[in-house]
Amino acid sequence: MAGLRGVSMIRIRIEKILSVIALGLAAMGCCSFAAAANIVIYGASGNIGSKVVTEALNRGHHVIGVSRKPESFTVKHENFKAVKGDVTDLASMLEIIAGADAVIMSIRGNGADNSAEETVDNKASLVYIEAFKKLGAKTPRLLQTGNQATLFRNGVQGLNSGKYQEGSAFYGRVKAHQLVLDHYAATPGLKWTVLSPSGTIAAGTRTGKYRVGGDEVLTDASGKESGISQEDFAVAFIDEVEKPKAIGKRIAIGY
Repeated sequence: MAGLRGVSMIRIRIEKILSVIALGLAAMGCCSFAAAANIVIYGASGNIGSKVVTEALNRGHHVIGVSRKPESFTVKHENFKAVKGDVTDLASMLEIIAGADAVIMSIRGNGADNSAEETVDNKASLVYIEAFKKLGAKTPRLLQTGNQATLFRNGVQGLNSGKYQEGSAFYGRVKAHQLVLDHYAATPGLKWTVLSPSGTIAAGTRTGKYRVGGDEVLTDASGKESGISQEDFAVAFIDEVEKPKAIGKRIAIGY
């Protein structure tokens, strides 16, 4: 019995040591202790999507990159798989997202005649809702890239600020992002999050730091809209996958 108690005491001490080490590493931000997730990423070869792929793989997750031309991917990683798919096709989507923990959409594309309804973003959101109706509780959580112009500043939405010309391709793309938000908000039970950059977003440096807001733009001390690097925007995506805090919401991401 004394021997068994001794083994038990050693095990407890080891567990305490490991716990302290884990807490220390987490505090330094060097590691993620979330279980590896299976993540489907549409737009995985794009400027933002490719950064999300890198961030997810670096944190130990398994990634399926979806493209109409999967041979175009240059990612070489044991946890990455490239597949052919169409985000606007229900059958294709159902086949690809089955069994995934999360789906990330970082997509864009003009609609016919600059129509918001015909954009890739709007069509994809409607297809995902159809997939949800078929899969129910088995539907993976959805995270999608939003647009800064759908945020508000002093109660005025960027889309309606007069900065964007109605009928233009850009206006159509921005309005599509608002349609996406409307579609998801009107779909009870769907687990979704839209992440909108609060200001300019461009390739830069990964700092691992950012601020999270709501429907209003984030500003710095001078009142200027706070942008975000694509790398840190990707950090925000994977942080939200690992530790969900904004299900059923749109959030603004900036410095």
